Amino acid sequence: MMNNHTNKRICIPGDTAELAKVREFVEMMARSCGFTEEGAYKIVIAVDEACSNLIRHSYQLDNSRQLCVQVENLGKTLTIKIIDSGNSFNPLSVPPPDMGEYFRKFMRGGLGVHIIRQLIDQIEYIPADSSHPFNILKLVKSLE
Repeated sequence: MMNNHTNKRICIPGDTAELAKVREFVEMMARSCGFTEEGAYKIVIAVDEACSNLIRHSYQLDNSRQLCVQVENLGKTLTIKIIDSGNSFNPLSVPPPDMGEYFRKFMRGGLGVHIIRQLIDQIEYIPADSSHPFNILKLVKSLE
């Protein structure tokens, strides 16, 4: 009998060079959950964007700090938790960009949260507090 519920995690230092390991891990987990190559790729992009922002902005590229990515496969749903010890930052507080304005001004960067919102079904942010010392960004994607 096959167990449909798996829960695995990978932890990396706060170094963008380590993100390849996270991308590989997330892709493997998404594919094992039944996502197509394209579906898995969308999840990988969203997780990569979130981790990359975390490493650059919260950890300031400090590779002595660690972040973990936990993936939970609940049959037809994949839940990814990005767990960090940086300053709390709720990505849901970022307003959606005005894309017309963005292109008129030839802006660069700053679309990470927008990209994540486009690719993921459900996003939840749980900041660290007295009951748990880590911030958790929870991304949920269901199989089409």
